[in-house]
Amino acid sequence: MVSRLVLLLLLPLLSAAQEAMPYQPETHARESYEAALQTAQRDGKRLWIQIGEPGCPACQRLYWFIEAHAETAEWLHRHFISLHVGISRENIPLFRAWDSPQLKHGVPVILVLDADGVVLTISPAGAFTASVGEVSEGKVMAFLRQWTAKPAESPEGKP
Repeated sequence: MVSRLVLLLLLPLLSAAQEAMPYQPETHARESYEAALQTAQRDGKRLWIQIGEPGCPACQRLYWFIEAHAETAEWLHRHFISLHVGISRENIPLFRAWDSPQLKHGVPVILVLDADGVVLTISPAGAFTASVGEVSEGKVMAFLRQWTAKPAESPEGKP
């Protein structure tokens, strides 16, 4: 009886949190992707693309983990253009262009693209876990550092 009461009290919070999730399936990601590419080209950054679903516990865990850890969130926002893509029929053309990583790795899955839209790496979110269901800040930060764009070298070695 008490557990049902607690569930009833928490239900509005859970549905509000799901609405705040960035992986809304009805979102057409093509326009967001093209805008993100333009920003990446202008700013000399790479794209961090998270494919997921709002009802996926692992997707929620990774999303909220990054948001809750200041160093990780700051690094991601400083060095990458972040895009969250929900699973939907409208987004199938994008998934095909990226070789359908959600079918091969499940969700959430992370893609890092260069500013020209070339996929540099694909990583299932399980690569960021320390133990079952526990995201490791060290693993996320190591991945971010590894895939951060290096400053372009000046022509002919001049500063």
